[in-house]
Amino acid sequence: METAGHRLEEDAVIEIGSIDVDLATGTIGNPLQTLCDPAGVAINPHARKVHQISDAMLEGAPPFAEAVRPFASAGLYAAQRASFDRSRLRLTGRWLCTYKLALRAFPQVRAHGLQSLVKYVPLDLSEVRPMLEGLHPHRALYDAVCTAVLLRTIAATLMPRCHDVDDFLERAERVSNEPALLARLRFGRHKGVALAEVPDAYLEWLLREPGMEADAVFTARHHLRLRSVRGARQMPAAAV
Repeated sequence: METAGHRLEEDAVIEIGSIDVDLATGTIGNPLQTLCDPAGVAINPHARKVHQISDAMLEGAPPFAEAVRPFASAGLYAAQRASFDRSRLRLTGRWLCTYKLALRAFPQVRAHGLQSLVKYVPLDLSEVRPMLEGLHPHRALYDAVCTAVLLRTIAATLMPRCHDVDDFLERAERVSNEPALLARLRFGRHKGVALAEVPDAYLEWLLREPGMEADAVFTARHHLRLRSVRGARQMPAAAV
């Protein structure tokens, strides 16, 4: 999905793209894409520079309410940073966030933006290359196809820890609704450091600091709890 690039209450969807992925078979297909009339909302210059969708391209495009209908019956959706797409598309169903899932599946990757994951996991796009012809990153269908390959790769990585596809989807949905479990801190004295290497005292400070972002608090609490459990397991038994 691409938008005019404003805050939620002022934004307008200008392009929707989707692709189906069957996690049981790995099959990817049925590409859909449409432009949308922004209903008078001006496109932010920065957003236009990224997706390169011009006003001329939007002439004659259907209104959002009409354009979104073909996408409204899936029941299960996946998107990179799904909260952004979910808030604007307003499609009822279950949502998976491939950004949060990629943090779990590939914590060692240097960055977790979609195109960074394509490059650094790396993702094999050879099978879907025909669907990408004439497109570029940050066009709705291009990003949807890359997201489908990413989700399939995440599933292949995490599925061995699950009972079956349904169990994976249940766990993936739970992770998608939680704050992100960061692989590295994004600020402060330990910016860029893997969370496993950040001292306990700094993680405890994060929990005490008012106004701290939810992802950092969630991640600090997770690692402190994990270290506590590991410490208890390694503690020698008391003599009787």
